[in-house]
Amino acid sequence: MQDIDLQDMARRDSEFIAMEKVIDSLRELDLFPSLTWVYVWDIIREKYESYSGDPEDWQDVIVPAGITLKDIWDKLFETADDNEFTLEYGLETLHEHVEDWMRNHDFLTVLDEDGWLE
Repeated sequence: MQDIDLQDMARRDSEFIAMEKVIDSLRELDLFPSLTWVYVWDIIREKYESYSGDPEDWQDVIVPAGITLKDIWDKLFETADDNEFTLEYGLETLHEHVEDWMRNHDFLTVLDEDGWLE
């Protein structure tokens, strides 16, 4: 076993406790598969935070004004049986699937080359 200093040991033990809490929380969710739901929601939140507000020069999509995370959550929950989100094909595929879902439900809107809504 590798020697680690006290600080690393404390961090290791703290992360162990935190990870156990996360797993317990996942098991308590009444959504299946819970890890997929959490990951999908994390992707949505990241895209929402990245693409809300005034578009940056590098952006090709935006979240339209007035859309809230709660709006997106409601639609995600309502369409859960149709989504077929899975971790089976890898994270990149899941990211693409979530982004397509968001576009299909008008939560992401494509900008044209000039930064205007298409």
